[in-house]
Amino acid sequence: MSDIKNLLDKIQQAAHPAHGDRGMLAALRRGLSEATEQYAWPYLAPYCEMTETRQRVIWLTVAGAAATLAPLGLVRDNEVGVGNMGATLRHLAAGGEHKEKEVDKKLASFENRFRRLLTCQTVEELCRHLVGVVRAAAAKNIPVNLLQLYSNLLAWESRQEPDVRVEWAQGYWVAAPCAEEQP
Repeated sequence: MSDIKNLLDKIQQAAHPAHGDRGMLAALRRGLSEATEQYAWPYLAPYCEMTETRQRVIWLTVAGAAATLAPLGLVRDNEVGVGNMGATLRHLAAGGEHKEKEVDKKLASFENRFRRLLTCQTVEELCRHLVGVVRAAAAKNIPVNLLQLYSNLLAWESRQEPDVRVEWAQGYWVAAPCAEEQP
């Protein structure tokens, strides 16, 4: 876990307006696309076993998400009120609405997208779908807990870990207390 923290710290530094590295951020964002992922490889190679596709895809997704969210100040590390991707998707679906009746209506319209994530069998498939979620979170200024996302991606296919799908479903369908509801 320390390697991912080190990389996220490096991305945070690259996003700093005064002495950032916009080239690094751009290359990592390009890593979110299979067609251009090789631009991110020089930044990931020190941290990740690049020859293992599953590991590479997880690192590309988390690093690309960090490069997308960090300049906006939307990367969170285990911060209260920022849950798993289920909770993030709930915030996206609710669109800032706080009335439970309105939230339920918006969740229902967003539900097919969320269910599509839950049906992903492999982490590689899931990561392809998460790109749109990360970009939507950035567009709507919704923070994402990238350390939790990283650990969830590692455990996605594991049957010995608690089921990540169930945790995400809990975060999506169960309203958080009002203090934690707002990012």
